[in-house]
Amino acid sequence: MRKTFLFLSAMLLGLTVQAQLDTDADFKRTVKDRAYQGGIMFHSRGYAITGKYLKYIDGYTARGLEIDFSKIRHPKETISSEDIFNNYRGYVKGRINSFYTLRVGYAEEKILYDKTDQGTISMAWVYSGGLSLGFLKPIYLSVDVFGDDGDMYAEIIRYTGETNPANINGEANFFRGIEETKFQPGVYLKTGVNFDYQFLDDKITNLEAGLIYDYYVREVPIFYEDSQDVNWSGFFQLYITVNFGYKLNK
Repeated sequence: MRKTFLFLSAMLLGLTVQAQLDTDADFKRTVKDRAYQGGIMFHSRGYAITGKYLKYIDGYTARGLEIDFSKIRHPKETISSEDIFNNYRGYVKGRINSFYTLRVGYAEEKILYDKTDQGTISMAWVYSGGLSLGFLKPIYLSVDVFGDDGDMYAEIIRYTGETNPANINGEANFFRGIEETKFQPGVYLKTGVNFDYQFLDDKITNLEAGLIYDYYVREVPIFYEDSQDVNWSGFFQLYITVNFGYKLNK
């Protein structure tokens, strides 16, 4: 009976050790099996929503899938006019397409500095890479024109950028021309660090900052291009993201 009790005690102790991570911290951090998180990103060329699914390889490393949907602005973009009384959006002189990208890639997270006490902050290195599928949506403007009867009325035209029409009210409804959207395939790389300040082991609340580079197989025609080389194939972005989520076991 005594041998059986000792054997069961040893088994129970072994399972308890497997469920926790030995660190130099003053407490045992519970190791979860997987994590789901989403966040809002602000970067030097726009904004994005982002999500990750990560599976923990050990207490310090997680790998999985990342998805971002991002608006990318050209640095030359400046709002030129806006008719707020008729609910028109401002337009950007010379911008002929709006550009968005959907990133889908492999992601990995490695804890560099663990929490030394519960409720403190840990730091992790994060990196990812994969496909970046760009979407070019043409710009349509609302302009005032004179009819044959001499009256002025609003007309919706596609903006080519070659000439700037007179009497521009602003951009038309966002969904105007969405069926003419063209795809721009590419790849991306992202690297950064995140700081986890969540008190609970099964919750995620972190702040992430770093660098993204998107590269496309063709030049991305955001602006009308005449003699100036204003459109590029690659885009560097500095970013900061606030992430929320949770961790769980199977």
